[in-house]
Amino acid sequence: MRFTDLNDLIGFDENHVSDKVLKILLAEDCENNVLLVQLYLKKLPYSIDVAENGAKAFEKYKANSYDLILMDIEMPFTDGYQATTDIRKYEHDNNLKSTPIVAVTAHALSENKEKAYSVGCDYFMTKPVRKADLISVIKKFTE
Repeated sequence: MRFTDLNDLIGFDENHVSDKVLKILLAEDCENNVLLVQLYLKKLPYSIDVAENGAKAFEKYKANSYDLILMDIEMPFTDGYQATTDIRKYEHDNNLKSTPIVAVTAHALSENKEKAYSVGCDYFMTKPVRKADLISVIKKFTE
């Protein structure tokens, strides 16, 4: 993920976030993007579990309970579309409540957005992602 500028790191009021610790699965293959998301969210009550591809994200999802999934779309082995499809099928087959999945991608074309929604993503964000926008989306789906 490419994110915007350092002003985002200080421009959001972190006091308006819930005290409940939220478990977030971050499916992202780029280490720099993982580090940036962790930096964005480090002072907030979020526990972040990282999967470097869609297959690992699906395995972690099955083994844990998450409040939200941030799903990169372009990843090696299994992409975010397939991982989301697998998660939604697993939820359906096991009568599980749907976990919010936010697609995060550098591809802003309408067909990418449509495909993300068609496989079961709840929201679509394009990179670069700003800190305030990321936190706002997390709050939208977890409060």
